Amino acid sequence: MNNATEISPRRAYLDNLKAFLVAGVITGHVFITYADVGSWAYREPSANKAFIIPAALYVAVGSMFAMGLFFLIAGLLLPRALARKGPAGFLRDRLVRLGPPLLAFLLVIFPIVRWLGDRRGRSLAWFFRDQLTELDPGPLWFVLALLIFSAAYAAWRAVRPARPAPRPWRPSFLPFLAAGIAAATFVVRLRYPIDSHQIFVLHVWQWPQCVGLFALGIACARNGWLDPVPDRLRRRAGWAALGGAGIIITALLLNLKNTDPLGGGLTWQAAVIAIGEGLTAVGSSVWLLGFFQRRFDHAGPLARAMGRAAFGAYVVQAPVAVAIARLAGPLPLAPELKFLFVAPAAVAGSFGLAWLLTRVPGLKRFL
Repeated sequence: MNNATEISPRRAYLDNLKAFLVAGVITGHVFITYADVGSWAYREPSANKAFIIPAALYVAVGSMFAMGLFFLIAGLLLPRALARKGPAGFLRDRLVRLGPPLLAFLLVIFPIVRWLGDRRGRSLAWFFRDQLTELDPGPLWFVLALLIFSAAYAAWRAVRPARPAPRPWRPSFLPFLAAGIAAATFVVRLRYPIDSHQIFVLHVWQWPQCVGLFALGIACARNGWLDPVPDRLRRRAGWAALGGAGIIITALLLNLKNTDPLGGGLTWQAAVIAIGEGLTAVGSSVWLLGFFQRRFDHAGPLARAMGRAAFGAYVVQAPVAVAIARLAGPLPLAPELKFLFVAPAAVAGSFGLAWLLTRVPGLKRFL
């Protein structure tokens, strides 16, 4: 495995993986739009169970690893930036890069998105007032959580500098991480069930996988682990991911009439979901990391553009997806048929708009 300092912030496979994940998140939000699952700014739910059940499975399994994998990628890139800029400079850079998009989305963009998605006829002014109470940053809760995690790690390193010698890789590390994520998830959801509301809608119920994979990314960058992912480990991680997804899907199918026990609490269903999440979060992340290292560590013009626009696409996805869905609203088509063209249009529109915004001199440093 390569030394930690060789992990570059512009590795092609990481850019390609980010673009893939952002496209998956956008597709998931369009699934929520047209299926009776989750929460989103605009809803036009289908009554067709042949569509709702696959949509629910996509959203449920995706939520068990996708955001954690974003944090793994962030962790992979953090130590290099921290070493180059120092704790104070690193935090200043993060605040300048992430703070303005977060504030603009929280105070201006998301109230407009909620108004666009509203079907009760409330005024735009009502949504601006309500936003000050809700403090809902929409999908950009990820940005606020990343700022919190990054600040905590920078403060820790300011007090306790990193060891110069890398730690050796231990095969037992990933199983212990999966078990730790599962146990922490079950405990956290005793207080914060799935889709519960917290200030800034910080998705605390997902934090065990996010913190665990963020820490894994930092450890890999510091010690040169998983660069590349060994073939044997990648295959084992893939089987673990399939097992975790199978556990989650089985639990959902057995509890279709009442999914509340799955979300948290002292129930066997919540424990099963937590176990499935631990396996899926770690297994999927390691497998996808290895898969993209092997197959997508190259960048043509389109891949470079999508990789560069991935963060911007994540930021603008909500207004783009909701606007396209509202424009498709009057069409005399079933919701599941609208999904077939709204989802790819939302992905293309989000990446296209983000790419254009990265060409604007005053905005490109934030996107």
